[in-house]
Amino acid sequence: MADDKNDPNKVADKKYTIGGNVYTVDQETTNQLVLDEAAAAQTRINMKLAAEEDKALKTYFTTEEKGMAQTQSDLKRAEYGTIGQQDRLKEGVIGLERRKALETEGAETRETATRVGEQTRLTEGVKGTEERATQREGLTESGRQQRQTQAERYVGERGLEQTRGAEARSLQAERYAGERGLVGEGGKQQRQTQAEKYAGERGSITRTAQEGRQTQAERYAGERGLVGAGGREQRQTQAEKYTGERGLARVGGEESRKLERTRGSETRRTDLQRESFRRYKEDRDYSQARSATRV
Repeated sequence: MADDKNDPNKVADKKYTIGGNVYTVDQETTNQLVLDEAAAAQTRINMKLAAEEDKALKTYFTTEEKGMAQTQSDLKRAEYGTIGQQDRLKEGVIGLERRKALETEGAETRETATRVGEQTRLTEGVKGTEERATQREGLTESGRQQRQTQAERYVGERGLEQTRGAEARSLQAERYAGERGLVGEGGKQQRQTQAEKYAGERGSITRTAQEGRQTQAERYAGERGLVGAGGREQRQTQAEKYTGERGLARVGGEESRKLERTRGSETRRTDLQRESFRRYKEDRDYSQARSATRV
């Protein structure tokens, strides 16, 4: 201790008065207090810097998050805009295809109704013509046969001449009947050939028009994808359906007209045969009566 007191390098102890009490602090303790104060100050500085860095970092992250959210919002709006535009384009294509389908259906319906009306009018016209011809020929043949019967009745006594006349008329009737049958058969074959020719031409025109519409629909469908293909298939199905209906109506009309022609021809032939048989019976009965009278 005596050496410490006599050490010239030793700093004298310091005295501090705190609350009325005097405290003596040696140099080592003083140095420790200074170091603690410096450490505390440095700690406060470090904490302040750390707080400022943390604040700056949070501000940076907040700014980045805002920018990211804004970017995502812009991307969402752009995405929604694209989706809306595509939906509008799709709806426009669907509407266009529907309108085309309705237009095609209306046109095919009108054309089918027109064809059915034409076939019906033709059939009714042929039917009326055949009925008038049958009535006219029936009346003409009936009047002629009646006059002929009266003439044969009044020339009764001429005998052989009456028989020769009857045979000549019978032969002439058979010849005319054969000629009418031959002409009727030729006309029927010619009409059938002409009907088949026009049916083939109409079928070719229908197929050509159908292919043209299908080609035009495919050309304009282009970028519309599945919707355009669906509309095209629908129109093609409708065109084939109405083409089949028109063909069926046409064939039905032709067959009806053929039936009416055949029916008229057979009716006239039957009437002619019935009248010929009646004349034959009258001639036979008259011959038998005359023979009985002579006996």
